[in-house]
Amino acid sequence: MAQVDNKRPPKFITGQRVVVHPAAGGSKTPRDAAIEPFAGKTATVQDYYYIYSPDRRQIFYVYTVRLASGDERELVAHEDELRSVIE
Repeated sequence: MAQVDNKRPPKFITGQRVVVHPAAGGSKTPRDAAIEPFAGKTATVQDYYYIYSPDRRQIFYVYTVRLASGDERELVAHEDELRSVIE
């Protein structure tokens, strides 16, 4: 599992249920098109990693999630592409 930086912990933890929610905003990229078919689907966080910005001033979390639907696919999503499931 990823080492957590005390400055900004991950928004989601392993085992947490989330909903795939493509990020809204400016221009669309091919990656956006790849994740959009899964919008609104429930998933479970399998693992997460962090990467630093080139200037090392920011941390970005990337999550591997497994879809809860019958196909059991795994996706890699940025933190802003996921929302917590409120139970």
